[in-house]
Amino acid sequence: MSSDYNCNWLGGQVVAELIEAPGFSKAGFTNITTSDDIVHGQVKQAGLFSFIRVYESGHEVPFYQPLAALEIFERALKQVDIATGREKCKHDYLTIGSPTSTYREGNATMQFEVTPANATYNTALNAPDPTPTWPAGELTKRDARKIWRPKPWKGGKRVG
Repeated sequence: MSSDYNCNWLGGQVVAELIEAPGFSKAGFTNITTSDDIVHGQVKQAGLFSFIRVYESGHEVPFYQPLAALEIFERALKQVDIATGREKCKHDYLTIGSPTSTYREGNATMQFEVTPANATYNTALNAPDPTPTWPAGELTKRDARKIWRPKPWKGGKRVG
């Protein structure tokens, strides 16, 4: 799940809790670490049932976090723990951690500008790829509609 306003992780968590899978209410949130040694989110898992929250992601998790999505999928198929992929999951498996996921992404992940339709997402930046810098005087109105230049943030405020 993600910070997507149309389908946010909070609603998904409510649905997961309503399912009442055996042991799920006793499980806690723990970090999901992938082969790049980056924590991409958290999981709450009981046996083979899990609720996953992926950080810095939108509605299409594989688009924003492709490595995390692939490894989570592989772990589910192998029936191993989602958090590390190292432990075989039996009916009594429970993740240990906090009862709630409290990570907040902040303004750095908020987008206030319209992204061009042909933009690609840069997973290293967690943002659309930067556009080329156009020399002064060479930019037409048509070109201006095609580019997007993010404004930098500092201390939670937009600068520039």
